[in-house]
Amino acid sequence: MSNSFIFVETHLYIKMKNKFLFFLLSIVSLQLFAQTANCNGTLPFEEKDGILTIEMESGILPAGSDWKIGSEEDPNLEGATINYIFWDGTEFFSRPTGVTITYNIKINNPGTYRLAWRGRIGKGDSGGEHNDAWLKIEADDFFATKTSSPTSTQVLEPKPSCESNPDRACPAGSTRDGFFKAFMNRHPVNLPVESRWGFVTNTNDHDSFRFIWATFNTPGNYKIMVDARSNSFFMDKMVLRRSDVSDSVAHNLNNAPSACFDASLSTTDVDINEVAIYPNPTKGNIQLTNLPLNTKLTIRNILGAKVREISVKSESESIDISDLNEGVYFLSNNDQNNRFVKKIIKI
Repeated sequence: MSNSFIFVETHLYIKMKNKFLFFLLSIVSLQLFAQTANCNGTLPFEEKDGILTIEMESGILPAGSDWKIGSEEDPNLEGATINYIFWDGTEFFSRPTGVTITYNIKINNPGTYRLAWRGRIGKGDSGGEHNDAWLKIEADDFFATKTSSPTSTQVLEPKPSCESNPDRACPAGSTRDGFFKAFMNRHPVNLPVESRWGFVTNTNDHDSFRFIWATFNTPGNYKIMVDARSNSFFMDKMVLRRSDVSDSVAHNLNNAPSACFDASLSTTDVDINEVAIYPNPTKGNIQLTNLPLNTKLTIRNILGAKVREISVKSESESIDISDLNEGVYFLSNNDQNNRFVKKIIKI
């Protein structure tokens, strides 16, 4: 082999290596910038257009507690994975454990919102066990109704406030410290697999009040608090939807999780409605939202090689990556004014 050939080959290798290192450094720089507005368990999840969608595992699970995270294939969304939280310790039926997961939220549009979480009974062969958790929303009002209207006259509120409110009853069963016992009753064995997960959040033993509400009179920051009751009750996500938004719209599994708000950032620094990818990890289709208009997307593998290029014109796009090998990929765009890089995990 001639020296000139060795030189050319070595030169090309160094050039390609430097180009790849520059690509990785660009990714790191952009991600570090974007992380200042990413959800970190402390920043408030921001309601938009009357909907707030929170992945339960995105909260801060108290260190050293028996809160765990699990995952499984989603029977209702092809190619998707459910990441969920569950309590793996002693059951607390009479009172909250005090090992509470707090989700900070930001409401932009005041009103009365229904909360429902998507859950599954993860243990046993009964629809009435391993099926509940403690729930509290710090709002201007927190109550439950038997029918779908928040103005229903059949209203419950948790103890102790219900004990001094002549217009509302206390729930049958456990309630204290402002917490409802919130449960579901989808059978873990008798129902088909695709029916075991669902947005079901009831309260009141033996006579379910199926609608839990919170009223926010003014825009601002509030809290949702979840504490352990049963073990092995799997909780995937929770959704707050204003009373003028339908369940079918709010509970659409293709909805992206809500973005988080950082008051320390001006809107000229970071757009709080950053590009969202859902589901991620994924086996196939991914949904993209908040895209810059008329942009070209590029997917690269971990080595920096381009594997896909897509031109998009709208703010939302669905992309099928079922043909890609399992691994980590990076999605970027060519708009220098609205540049982003997102990590995709293909499973």
